[in-house]
Amino acid sequence: MKIDRAAFEAIQAHGAEGYPNEICGVLVGPSGEGRATEAKRARNIIVERSKDRYEIDPHDHIRIQREADEGGLDIVGYYHTHPDHPAQASRFDTERAWAGYVYLIVAVHQGKPVDANAFVADVDGGPFHPEPLEVV
Repeated sequence: MKIDRAAFEAIQAHGAEGYPNEICGVLVGPSGEGRATEAKRARNIIVERSKDRYEIDPHDHIRIQREADEGGLDIVGYYHTHPDHPAQASRFDTERAWAGYVYLIVAVHQGKPVDANAFVADVDGGPFHPEPLEVV
């Protein structure tokens, strides 16, 4: 997957701002290009375990889908952070994955983004396989 530099930097900034909690959002881009041109912030509705879990607010998801539709774009994936943990998909992440979307995970250590990896599942609920990530 390719991601525009401005979108990637916006995710890193979001992660730093949200530390020590997991933040999340939606990746949007042109249909069929395998590229994210925008990162849209969403609210993490998990409160009790926000340091190691996320769930995108359904209202944000609907709003972002409508905005993408109006702009002639598609949702191409999702992003979230792992505060003080590696940028690797957890079992929780994998079990909740939808097939065909890219899942970008950014590791944020002590408030600073340090690593990022992308994953794709061929079937809902995984397993994930690594997806090459290119910032353009």
